[in-house]
Amino acid sequence: MGRKTISMVTESFASKGSIFQPMLSSKCIGCENFSVCIGALRPLVSYRVVSTRNHYNVCPALAERMQVVEVEELPFQVILEAQVAIPGASVRYTRPSCGEDIKKQYPLECNPVYLEEGEKINVIKRVAKVGENLYLCEVEATAPPSPRLWILAKHFLAQRKTP
Repeated sequence: MGRKTISMVTESFASKGSIFQPMLSSKCIGCENFSVCIGALRPLVSYRVVSTRNHYNVCPALAERMQVVEVEELPFQVILEAQVAIPGASVRYTRPSCGEDIKKQYPLECNPVYLEEGEKINVIKRVAKVGENLYLCEVEATAPPSPRLWILAKHFLAQRKTP
């Protein structure tokens, strides 16, 4: 079971079982609600609404009513070195040495903007062997994310949009 936290979502996602990925607007990082909204979530990671609360706020960026919800972080994928890619292991994340071909095929999983070096993760399963000593793994983080991840994600997404 993934890490649970409180966040806010638009009313269209505010129902038990809804799955979403948080989206960043240019106004989000400076918003007074950032830390209780998407600041408590990881960029580009999916979340499931576990329960809803009867409390609402208006989002200054979207000009929409947002409902307070409890969400569960769903597992996400990263490339791990073989010696730590052991299902059931709890390890500190270290960025792998991905070759250019692997980086091209798995750009986000080789250099995830949703996970920082040294963060503690639980390895759930090996999904595929992608290199000599590298595995694509499904993992879950054990602690809340740093707000810095949103700045990294913003740069990553901007690079993907430019041809």
